Amino acid sequence: MLEQIDHRGKRFTIDDEDVVDDIARERCRQAELLERQAQQEIRELERAKAVAGPAGKHPDTEVLER
Repeated sequence: MLEQIDHRGKRFTIDDEDVVDDIARERCRQAELLERQAQQEIRELERAKAVAGPAGKHPDTEVLER
């Protein structure tokens, strides 16, 4: 058992290193999934911008904005 003090000065214990490793692995896996999702959304946004073209080029857009 490992006793620690967090940034607020509150004491906590870590019972088993394997549990900590499992939690860290799960957080890393979730972070990787979120990173992949963010990259996919960025690619989709870039494709949508490429299809739409520069702003003001399409007269239909101007009519909708009024």
